[in-house]
Amino acid sequence: MFSTRQYGQIWRVPGAPLLLVGGVVARLGMGVTVLAWLLLIKQTTGSYGLAASVGAATSVATACAAPIGGRLADRFGPGRVLLCFATVYSLTQLGLLAAVLERMPVPLLCAVAALSGAFFPSVGPALRAAWTVLTGPDSGRSEARTAAMAAESTLFEVVFVVGPLLVSGFMLFGKPLGSLFGTTAAIAGPAAALAASALLTGLGTLALTTGRAMRGLRPTPGQARARGLGALRAPGFPLLLLCAAGIAFSFGASPVALAAYARVHDGDAAESVTGVLIAVWSIGSAVAGFWYGTRQFRASQVRQFVVLLVGLAAGYAIWALMPDSLTLGVALLLTGAVIAPAMTVEAGLVARLAPESMLNEAYTWLTTTNLSMAALGSAAGGVIVDHPGGWAWGFMAAAVATAVAAGVAAWPGALSPRGDRAEELSAAQSAAVSSAP
Repeated sequence: MFSTRQYGQIWRVPGAPLLLVGGVVARLGMGVTVLAWLLLIKQTTGSYGLAASVGAATSVATACAAPIGGRLADRFGPGRVLLCFATVYSLTQLGLLAAVLERMPVPLLCAVAALSGAFFPSVGPALRAAWTVLTGPDSGRSEARTAAMAAESTLFEVVFVVGPLLVSGFMLFGKPLGSLFGTTAAIAGPAAALAASALLTGLGTLALTTGRAMRGLRPTPGQARARGLGALRAPGFPLLLLCAAGIAFSFGASPVALAAYARVHDGDAAESVTGVLIAVWSIGSAVAGFWYGTRQFRASQVRQFVVLLVGLAAGYAIWALMPDSLTLGVALLLTGAVIAPAMTVEAGLVARLAPESMLNEAYTWLTTTNLSMAALGSAAGGVIVDHPGGWAWGFMAAAVATAVAAGVAAWPGALSPRGDRAEELSAAQSAAVSSAP
């Protein structure tokens, strides 16, 4: 039965509307920056390789610094840390924009990009940590946690649908903007998009962190602070990160394989077709994520996670059999439907495995894993698709990585906290005693 009651419940949480809307605005830049920086740096340097180097510097710095920001958020409260990070990030993004337009040396661009990436505000992890607390066992809203995490996953997909559309919109105004600032349309369009992105990140994070829900999230006096490995010491959490690594690898490799598929099947229209295929994939995920949040499932989160990952792995394998891009688009729409639900369950598992005092850090470890493994997947995919018929092997590499993640998740007790394992063992022993002759 389809019901949006759970969404109504989370909307009525004090401060929730701003938490939801502000979270989208604060992250819209994520959907803008990758494409806009690629276009702008290509125009100013003439090289996609140099553009990729600047992007890689940003991603590596973000991956390395995210857990540090998460630990600071756990210790001092997410509101203050996010606002500080967002301010520095927005200013350094504008500084990087100025440096690119002035055609500064690439090593300097990479250094500024790395500084900016290190201060990237981890809005997504903070939102997931906030929803975990707001739907905790003592809140009276625990049954709405799935809907909250599903809404978060769905809105995250929306960011990557709307972001590229914003870049396209700014490109349409590139000519008048170029005339106004004395440059070309190809430079003015992405430059304006990047300036708007920095502004959105700063203002969106300001609105988010000054809202009632985020302001109410403060460290509990006397609560144990993370030390050393912190959240990584939580039973089951490293194995969950291993699952996330396989998924992220597939997310990095599959777009490269899609681009190679379109190049073989669609010729000169390959770039446009690739964009449409990825958008269709995201739409399937967003719709399914919204639906998933309206449901209550009897199966455990671990079992749901395994089933969804098996479905994702099978989807990648099916892509390799598609004869044309139209058929592939249908397959993408259908198989994309497991992504947001899988990310929703993954977030729920973090909430179960990590101590509440380390939630921000735990969720930022997902950010680190996702960024680094997606980059590895993209690089591996590039090597694979350079060979004849490589697009099919690229899809299969994504399928294998996801299947390994499913295997780890399915291992008995792998993703269960110690308390859950004890309960499972006790239940199994009780069942054995009751069935004994």
